[in-house]
Amino acid sequence: MVDALLPVVTLVLGFVASFLLEPYRNRWTTRNVQDVRDAERRHTAHLERVAYEREGLRTVHLAMHDLLSSVNAIGLPQAKAEAAGRDWRESEAGQELRAAAMHANARCSHESALLLHPPLIEAVDRLTTAAYPMYWTRESGSDPSHRREFFEASQVASRAIAARLRELYGEMAE
Repeated sequence: MVDALLPVVTLVLGFVASFLLEPYRNRWTTRNVQDVRDAERRHTAHLERVAYEREGLRTVHLAMHDLLSSVNAIGLPQAKAEAAGRDWRESEAGQELRAAAMHANARCSHESALLLHPPLIEAVDRLTTAAYPMYWTRESGSDPSHRREFFEASQVASRAIAARLRELYGEMAE
């Protein structure tokens, strides 16, 4: 009788144990699946943030290039106007050049603010502040202190972009 009863008792105990342990196994499986999904969401969000910021850095760099180009474009009309004893801003192309520089300056400032990265915002703010006398005053780029400040600020802003890119690529490698 014991030989016949032992398999039945084992079978019943197995069913009872399975019945009691099934909710714990389901909870454990659900928690693991949820953890995997959360990790995938965090990874996707991180990649999207890095892509957005990388694109923003590219846009800021292009805006800085436009600002440098527009400020440099003022040089030739300014030299011609100085030789004639006139103000370059009153020349034919002076107003257009000045407007292009003002637009590039505003765009540069706007694009950097969108990134919400304080060191970069400060560097670009320094650049846009240094750019103002380059297109607004009669002397513009002929004043050595203005030129030095402007081009130093440009280098600092470029380094800030490069540093942020290194940070982003370092984050992606992890």
